[in-house]
Amino acid sequence: MNQLSDKEFKALITLLDDNDNEVFAHVSDKIISLGVEGIPLLESAWETSENQIIQNRLEDLINRIQFSNVKDRLIKWINNGGVDLLEGALLIAKFQYADLDEFKIKQKIESISKNIWIELNPALSPLEEAHVLNHVFFQLHGFFGLQTQQYDPELGYINNLLDSKKGNSLSLSILYLILAQKNDLPIYGINLPYHFIMAYTRKHLKKEELDNNDAENMVMFYINPLNKGIAFSRSEITHYLEQMKVKSNAKYYSPCNNLEIIKTLIYNQLSCYDQNGNADKAHQLKELFDLFVNGNENLDIEEE
Repeated sequence: MNQLSDKEFKALITLLDDNDNEVFAHVSDKIISLGVEGIPLLESAWETSENQIIQNRLEDLINRIQFSNVKDRLIKWINNGGVDLLEGALLIAKFQYADLDEFKIKQKIESISKNIWIELNPALSPLEEAHVLNHVFFQLHGFFGLQTQQYDPELGYINNLLDSKKGNSLSLSILYLILAQKNDLPIYGINLPYHFIMAYTRKHLKKEELDNNDAENMVMFYINPLNKGIAFSRSEITHYLEQMKVKSNAKYYSPCNNLEIIKTLIYNQLSCYDQNGNADKAHQLKELFDLFVNGNENLDIEEE
């Protein structure tokens, strides 16, 4: 954050309604350079200003600072290989909910994870382990999926899922996968057209296996998040693809990496806002989506 005296800051605020585009651009750049640490000052200036133009421009500048922060953090997450799925999901939630308390979200998830850990033991089979996770996730905590509200962006944010217990197949899977990872269970996501499922594998998969979609032979069974985690076989995926009139592809049977999961989440949210006529949100999400392509992560995506 660039330091400004109180006098300098107030002078910048008064210049926000200047009609000279060069002056406004200079003032905007100076204010944006304050970073997220300067947002409380900007919010205070908004509250005390009676000038509608200044208020509108302050709102825009605050949004730009918040978006820039999310974008910068997402770039770092991508460059780090998307190791932490929860961090990726939190960043997309902060896109919409800038004041989101990440620590509280992590606490809620940790509490659910402990409920799972208590019921697990080394003697359980893979199906029994999945049953434990399903019991805690769908029955004890009451999470459930909605298929009918395809273009509701609120279903895609992890904070909303934790509060309302309802999500779509992707958001449910993301939380389910985070909990599985915390309990060292080899469960991974699978990106289907208009649907997202999971797979329990014979062992933990290496990065190259997830990157290359060549781990189908490692799958023991698949998991449907929209049907309380019920286990099913490869043939049901084939049947689903036939119903959807989609050509079969190895990636539809193989686990994917965290980068593809979050990229798909961004694309789904983008589609929701686009369908709902919110062009500004859709444009910003397109900017985040392009980070994956520009970072040479040319990942295939399928709509949720």
